[in-house]
Amino acid sequence: MIEGLIGFAAGVLLTWPALILLVLMAIFCEYREAHGWVVFYGLVILGICYFFFSIPLMTLAISAAAYIPVGLLWSFWRYKRYVGKRVEYIKTHFSSQADRDYAVKEMQPKNMLGTIVQWILVWPFSVIENLISDVIKAIENLVTTVFKRVYHSIYESAVSELKIKE
Repeated sequence: MIEGLIGFAAGVLLTWPALILLVLMAIFCEYREAHGWVVFYGLVILGICYFFFSIPLMTLAISAAAYIPVGLLWSFWRYKRYVGKRVEYIKTHFSSQADRDYAVKEMQPKNMLGTIVQWILVWPFSVIENLISDVIKAIENLVTTVFKRVYHSIYESAVSELKIKE
């Protein structure tokens, strides 16, 4: 029984569609800043690639030697972008100096160590997310502005049965 489930799971997970789906999920989690999930998906993808493509461990070790420095460089750029956006947000949304001081302290590198390490470890997803985040924001904007009435009418017709009639 267990062998059958493992075989089925391997047959489903060790496919191109599953790999693509996991990559898309990792990118979406990066967009939503769910850093733990991005790392999880990255590890699952790494495992799938190891078994699916039968990559030798030596090749993985050599690749890791190049992977980490690229991730470090990416984390510098990503942190610079993050701090710049956060500073603009603080300028427009925080009026008291105490709130500004707290927000500034929050984005110090020592307080963002987990996020910075995540950017280093899963930099390919972070790069892709940064490249397509404008497209994702445009789709979200489309749903919240253009199709708002459609969703609202669906909601109203669904909950109208629940309203007490006088």
